[in-house]
Amino acid sequence: MADLTKEQMVEFITREVMKMLGMDEEEPEDKSCCPDALVIGEADKLPPAVRRQYQLKSLDTYKGDITPYEKIFITGITRMELADIALGRDSDAAACAVIEGLLHGTEIFLYDVALTHRKHAGRGSRAFYQLREGYVRTLQSYGIKLVQGTTVIDKYEKHAAPGADLPSGVITEALARKLVETGEGDIAVRKGTVITPSAKDIFLHAGRNLVFV
Repeated sequence: MADLTKEQMVEFITREVMKMLGMDEEEPEDKSCCPDALVIGEADKLPPAVRRQYQLKSLDTYKGDITPYEKIFITGITRMELADIALGRDSDAAACAVIEGLLHGTEIFLYDVALTHRKHAGRGSRAFYQLREGYVRTLQSYGIKLVQGTTVIDKYEKHAAPGADLPSGVITEALARKLVETGEGDIAVRKGTVITPSAKDIFLHAGRNLVFV
């Protein structure tokens, strides 16, 4: 163990954590019996369980017929495509595929990694940010499921220490920025948590309410 390089150590720890979470299964070589799923964005950003259960097809395979795909997974979408889908405009292949999926009744999952505007939460125009979030809520009202992404380490911490994922202590401006970048709606924090004035501004600007539990 002492002879391992830093990269090897990181790989070893990651592998062990994934084993603890039951995420160490490799993708089967033969997935001919698995149903097809359309991926808009990068397939590598999908959870291992999803990659094992479906034959993931890129947007290039979509030729106007959505029926061959059992599900649609979105891991990458432009700001224009987000707006166009919300407004029902089939401006390009991605928007067309999602709109056809909605009309056909295909189950659609939108991963929050695709919502790049959330990286700017609490920084720029609050009104413009809320406009983008309004499009996301519209997609949810259509039946598209929003999936909150978590890392392997996040999941490990939750398994190792239940409730440890709730912010506590002192929430600074830097931590507030990280919190508003994840998901939407109310943010739960532990009772007694101290919120700095600059952190309060971040939450206010992003339109996020704190719930003390």
